[in-house]
Amino acid sequence: MSGLNADNITQREQSIRAYANCVDENLHEVVSAWFLGPQAENSDILGGLFAEAVALQKASRLAYHPEDGAFITPAIRASEAFNQESTDLQTQVRKTITYLYKFSVPFFSQRYAGHMSFETSLPGILGMASTLLCNPNNVAYEASPVTTEIELRVGREMCRMLGYKVVPESTRQEELEGPKNDLEGWGHIACDGTVANLESIWSARNLKYYPLSLRDAMKKELAFIASTFKVPLPKTGEDALFSELDLWQLLNLPATTILDIPNRLHEQFGITPTYLDEVLYDYLVQSRGKQALETEWQMAHSPSYFISATKHYSWPKGAAIAGLGAEYMREVPVDHNARLDIGELTKRLDQCLAEKKPVFAVVGIIGSTEEGAVDPLDKILDLRDAYEKKGLCFLVHADAAWGGYFASMIRKPSPKKTPYGIYPEPSRDFVPSSTLRKSTVDQFHALARTDSITIDPHKAGYIPYPAGGLCYRDGRLKSLLTWSAPYLAQKASGESIGIYGVEGSKPGAPAVATALHHKVVGLHDRGHGALLGEASWSCRRISAHWGAMSTEKDDFIVVPFNPLPAEKDGPVALAQQKEYIRTNILGKLNEDIVTNEAAKDLLCQLGSDLNINVFVCNFRINGKVNEDVEEANYLNNSIFHRLSITAPNILPETIPMFLSSTTFEYEHYGECVQHYKERLGLEKDSQQDLFVLRNVVMTPFQTAGGFVQTIADTFQSVLVEEMQNVVARNTITPQPHTFVLQGIDGNGNAALTYRPYFYNANGRFQLVVIAHVENIEGNTLDLLPCDLVTDSKPGMTIDEICLPGNVFEATTYRRGYDSEGIEHPVKIGRVTVSDVRVIKKRALDSRYRERKYPDAFVPFYFYGSGNNYFVDHMLLRAPNGQLSAQVSIDFASTIPSDALEKGLLLTVDRSDAAMQPADQDSTAWFKEGAEFAVKVYVDPNPTDAYGPGLVNVIAPNKPAPIARGKMILGKPVIDLQRLNRQDFTTDTSAMRRMVSFTSRAAHPQTKLEWRQAVTSMFDE
Repeated sequence: MSGLNADNITQREQSIRAYANCVDENLHEVVSAWFLGPQAENSDILGGLFAEAVALQKASRLAYHPEDGAFITPAIRASEAFNQESTDLQTQVRKTITYLYKFSVPFFSQRYAGHMSFETSLPGILGMASTLLCNPNNVAYEASPVTTEIELRVGREMCRMLGYKVVPESTRQEELEGPKNDLEGWGHIACDGTVANLESIWSARNLKYYPLSLRDAMKKELAFIASTFKVPLPKTGEDALFSELDLWQLLNLPATTILDIPNRLHEQFGITPTYLDEVLYDYLVQSRGKQALETEWQMAHSPSYFISATKHYSWPKGAAIAGLGAEYMREVPVDHNARLDIGELTKRLDQCLAEKKPVFAVVGIIGSTEEGAVDPLDKILDLRDAYEKKGLCFLVHADAAWGGYFASMIRKPSPKKTPYGIYPEPSRDFVPSSTLRKSTVDQFHALARTDSITIDPHKAGYIPYPAGGLCYRDGRLKSLLTWSAPYLAQKASGESIGIYGVEGSKPGAPAVATALHHKVVGLHDRGHGALLGEASWSCRRISAHWGAMSTEKDDFIVVPFNPLPAEKDGPVALAQQKEYIRTNILGKLNEDIVTNEAAKDLLCQLGSDLNINVFVCNFRINGKVNEDVEEANYLNNSIFHRLSITAPNILPETIPMFLSSTTFEYEHYGECVQHYKERLGLEKDSQQDLFVLRNVVMTPFQTAGGFVQTIADTFQSVLVEEMQNVVARNTITPQPHTFVLQGIDGNGNAALTYRPYFYNANGRFQLVVIAHVENIEGNTLDLLPCDLVTDSKPGMTIDEICLPGNVFEATTYRRGYDSEGIEHPVKIGRVTVSDVRVIKKRALDSRYRERKYPDAFVPFYFYGSGNNYFVDHMLLRAPNGQLSAQVSIDFASTIPSDALEKGLLLTVDRSDAAMQPADQDSTAWFKEGAEFAVKVYVDPNPTDAYGPGLVNVIAPNKPAPIARGKMILGKPVIDLQRLNRQDFTTDTSAMRRMVSFTSRAAHPQTKLEWRQAVTSMFDE
């Protein structure tokens, strides 16, 4: 690995701790003034302005009717009760914020590369905190005239940045005038992107059904316009009587045509807004509900949404809340770069057109929250225009919650006016413009053609939570969220924003925070765009490390989701490009890369579309690449737990850097994740989900001083340490093994079933054997069932245990448990084991497991001889429970003894899926004396057969069972812990707890401990 050496660092850089060698030092100095700083370098500025805000708040209170006098008098302030409460207030505040600052995630640090979180900007913090002292509620204008106007201004600023047409502030008319000739964009602040997405669904739903409501009204109150009112048809461009349109035509009018209707009714028929609102009230979907409207119109198909499979979870949630149903938020597969596959979208739109299935909207994602991918929005918009001409109309919404503010990178500032004239700001073009791909820039230009856009100031806008946003290209769309008609003539001021959104009460503080940030920083390529440009540069530099960190000689493998350009040319070209990166990019100063055109051009091709690097680690054992997806997931999840706060009362400074993670689920990512597994050397047949690591770059302070090298070195050291653990658990070595000695069969031999591990190669087998067992010490054979543990010296492998003629000694134990359910064995004696005959030996590797637990039965292996029968639960998926017992069965017909001795399949008429994940309660039915109806089947698979498909013989269209009967359980043996043990290191700390290898969720025990810690802090 190439590091930053002394020859690369200038004398000036060695003499100071600040990382000053950015691409444009003047720019970096400007950006540095916008934040508190990783080490609170600007705390004097923030503290001074905090104090000034409190002083101004005091002055404003004193100015309001000072003749009223003080209500908290000096006498009150001097009282014992007041001072006692004041002291308690100060104590509790200090205690709370001390705990908060001690254990909170350090988003402010250049070492934080986890979620879409960085410290918020100084103008954002000050705007939010200062406004909180006023506590305005933007639900109604009279409660918040100042902050309402500020929010409306912010909405216009966001619209302008995103490309929507907005009248310049300098020429804006402040009073109600006649209808404007040009439509304007309109935007507002919401609490978050989830609510903004919901609002966009709400407006799209209402727009789609508006023509149906108008037609219903034409049958009664508006019958006088039925014979004359016409609208242009999208397919032909010809005018047609609205009253004669069929259902399909009514559901496929362009948005502008629908939104024009109220003004046209006013102009042509003199229908006032008041009257139209009153008439339509009883017909609107808002009033009647979607189901009633569709039932009346006998709609065969409800409209659908189409959205990339990488969608945010808010979209199905919004569809459910809006009454569409989550199943109508239909996924479109993604390509290998996690962008919406435009060909697949076209197929689905063709199907909708052919089958006359209406479409609400298509959503293009501008910066997916997991991968930073930007969908081909321009092509989606081209499809909208093309299908409109075919008679299929739908909206296009851009979910730019993450990516919206990156549009500032392509906007130019207005010239500054000074007493000496107009001058432009100094050139700072390099970082912002060179780190966006042309394809990404094209999508930002395409935003202007969308119908609505979600944008979150509290993500890439650096504003404190909560601050989401929604913008409409045609501001009339917002009226569809009320029961009023979408007229062109609207007041330019005095507007109560609360009637248009999902929220009721809404704080004015986020609007002020956003407005102040916009004003100070500027929404252009020399302001906010430059800030994101520095972060983008850092993201590219970090992605270079992920791309070139590992070589063919390393035991570890690091593969970025977004491949290096040379990967498509084969392994030799890839290795050469990695070496080029290590020589010309890693460890180099920014100035070196800027002057090396080839290196700069290559760097700007690396990483994702927008500031998120996804990557996965794999490993080699003795030069062989691991193919097990589950073990790769374990490695990456272990790294994630090391590099995040996953346990209570862990000091952040003990964590060297922070990453985040996510899961590429096969159900949603399909061929995309399959292709990624192939690049990683992992098998694809099992269609398992893939746990991936990700770093999000928002800080501008990684751009200089070679700090990205520190990030890479830190990560690699953790990777190497975790590699040791994963290699150990996947290396088969001689060691002791544990069996359940179930009982003695009719031939006097012992039935033994192995106690496996799902997650350790040495025990990743389901093994059933019949063997001769003799007592050496103690009376083991009189105390069955019990555990049998082979000797550790010499140890054996599973394969060695199963060798014909093998004889070995073992110790037997009775299971004991402590108060916490931890297993503590109690020794019984010593035995000799010989004449081992294998009944079933099946690998439990993740690739050989079933895709689903059986729904209709619980499967067992069934074996024995004479009338001595044994069962062992088939471990088809993980997690699971090992259930084994000696049983007695009354069969209606005889089972051939040779078939029984080879091993059969037995099912209990219960649902295996219903008891998973197996726990003490869900397996309580498996108890001594319990009776069950059972069926027995021939097992067509070889003794050592791999799955999946081991129970395919048990199906309605397969051969009937060879026997049926009633089974009575003997003393059962149940294992729920050992089998599912996930970690085999000596570290027992909470940092290693996992819910599963594909989950980043906090473990229930960890959540409990956090709750106890916080409770203790408040209650002590």
